[in-house]
Amino acid sequence: MNKNKPNITEVVLRDGQQSLIATRMTLDDMKPILKSMDNVGFSSLEVWGGATYDCCLRFLNENPWDRLKVFKKSIKKTKLQMLIRGKNLVGYKQFDDSIISLFISNAAKHGIDIFRIFDSLNDINNIQSSIKFVNKAKKNSQGTICYTTSPIHNENYWIKLAKDIEDCGAKSLAIKDMAGLLRPGVCFDLVKRLKKNLNIPIHLHTHSTTGLSDATNYKAYEAGVDNIDTSISSFSNLYAHTATESFMSMIYDDNTNPYDMNLLSKISSYFQSIRPKYEQYEGSMRGVDIDMLINQVPGGMLSILEKQLTDLKKSNKLKMLIDEIPRIRRDIGYVPLVTPSSQIVGAQALMNVLDNKRYKTLNKEFIDLVDGSYGQIPGTVCSKLKRKIDKNKSINDKDTDKLTIQDYKKELSSFCNSHHLKDYSNSETDLLNYILFKKESMDFYASNDRTTTNEVIGLQEGFGLYIND
Repeated sequence: MNKNKPNITEVVLRDGQQSLIATRMTLDDMKPILKSMDNVGFSSLEVWGGATYDCCLRFLNENPWDRLKVFKKSIKKTKLQMLIRGKNLVGYKQFDDSIISLFISNAAKHGIDIFRIFDSLNDINNIQSSIKFVNKAKKNSQGTICYTTSPIHNENYWIKLAKDIEDCGAKSLAIKDMAGLLRPGVCFDLVKRLKKNLNIPIHLHTHSTTGLSDATNYKAYEAGVDNIDTSISSFSNLYAHTATESFMSMIYDDNTNPYDMNLLSKISSYFQSIRPKYEQYEGSMRGVDIDMLINQVPGGMLSILEKQLTDLKKSNKLKMLIDEIPRIRRDIGYVPLVTPSSQIVGAQALMNVLDNKRYKTLNKEFIDLVDGSYGQIPGTVCSKLKRKIDKNKSINDKDTDKLTIQDYKKELSSFCNSHHLKDYSNSETDLLNYILFKKESMDFYASNDRTTTNEVIGLQEGFGLYIND
């Protein structure tokens, strides 16, 4: 077994808190511990991307680029990492290459070293441009396979996809197991084959929802994986990830551990002290949920759906909602459940449950997903549903933004002038905020003390669905 010091990516600042407290951790609560985290010796800190960008603007009244600047200023020794949704960037619709290039160049300039790039459908065409632009910025382009299980997803499928990603120019590969479906033995075999067939480093990211993550991470280490994602113990397990200290203790005894466990204990205690602030965002999960091996609902998605039903005073429908998700997934060709497909499928499941009838209401994003506008569906769509989709098809052939950067710049400049604000369109990062989240950015710039309406409605508006009680 490889006894070298394992490379570990600490994810508490992004996915750890996204999975457990709906991404509500403020920058002010992160600042005091950043320098301590920088001294641990992690290979990287995941600090940005995913839902954090959206939530900064929508809920926290923060500029996500200011957050990144603080990370860069405080963290000097450790690489900074982000999650990017291919052509969707950190949003929910596809963008033109000019906007993808602008976003990546600015993210690289402001501190991101490693870009983990994924597509919810594992469509290689949707991550190629991001890989190209990250390489142009001379940063680590980490192509990603979104792991799932189905009759069409097998080891040969993953090896071919991984080879295609490497051939696109990716500098490393991530296995992203967002629902904790990757079994230890399967992981061992997969990592072994990937190491044999690829020349780039292999990273593993898995969640604790099903109780498999500790064993899966250890077997990956035995198989020679290059990097493991973990989250500090006070923000670990449940919907989140293997505890950082636990994984280290699996590999080393007290005398050979190269990591300072006292420092890690200090970091864990700090996060433990702030977690009660966010109690309202905690999910109801108190242990392992083995049903996720059947339903495949990612931890972050499950916590959001649970909160939506609670706010709608329909918590009694959670089991029905969870059961409906795999039925929809089977109907539409076994798409992996990860942003944005997870939100789209989750929203459609919610509509089916609230309507008490399947597919009575079809939201635009669901139609576009099934119709191929988000990329190639892995399997075969149910013929009955496909006929209904064809009848309700959107007049838009794709949910790809057609406006140029100059068009957006004029729009934002006009908005600023009409609201007697400074012209934010002169800043590339402010312009990107506007391009990615127009309404949220306008609210953010128009008011320093903005109030947010019902958060469920706000979340649904992010992908075009409106829900009434």
